[in-house]
Amino acid sequence: PDLPYVAPNFQSYALTSPWHTPPKILKTQQTQSPYVDGADLFAVVRNPYDRVVSEYYCPWTGFQPKYRKDTKHDKDPNDPNIMNYWVKDMVTKLEQTLNEYASTSLKDRPKKQAKGVNEDPYNLAQKHYVNQVEYIFDGEEKAVKNIVHYEDLTKEFDLLMKEYGLNVHIPPKESGGTYTNKGKKLTYRDLNEESIAAINKYAAKDFELLGYKKVDRFRPDDNYSLRAELR
Repeated sequence: PDLPYVAPNFQSYALTSPWHTPPKILKTQQTQSPYVDGADLFAVVRNPYDRVVSEYYCPWTGFQPKYRKDTKHDKDPNDPNIMNYWVKDMVTKLEQTLNEYASTSLKDRPKKQAKGVNEDPYNLAQKHYVNQVEYIFDGEEKAVKNIVHYEDLTKEFDLLMKEYGLNVHIPPKESGGTYTNKGKKLTYRDLNEESIAAINKYAAKDFELLGYKKVDRFRPDDNYSLRAELR
């Protein structure tokens, strides 16, 4: 359902932008969940290597973000060395923050939050690279019934909508209001071994449970596919 939402003036993993919050986290809060009990949910998943490059170019929380005030655009975002430094640093810090959050007992976590009292770190509250299995699974239970792969997004989404008898389609990114940069950009193949190792460690469950293939580095002749092996 469409729920009224007023952005809190503090950073909260659970309450800031709740549409980005894993359903299992929302259940612990004194707030109405946008997910209707008994509804069949779907989630779009993406290869963690490709996903981290998309996050790097994100205009809100990525490197030199376009839509953040006072951002200095004094470095070349298409420099592989700069991207790899950013990726490794972002992934390492987010993993540490999530581990600290997970180590806190559920009963000790605040049900409500307030500015300056129990705010969460910014990288956690924004939830831009939280592992995808956090949204799909609640413990051993699969909370999201349907999985759509970004690598075949239009095809799989249309098939899912057809299965549920819904005449809904995804418009092209360029016409759908989605931020796109048509200039030349780096890709997942520009990730170095250190960045890949950090991603492999942090997103281990995404690789394992979503069927994406892990590598230690990308080679010119490896024929690596971004598509999941488990469907």
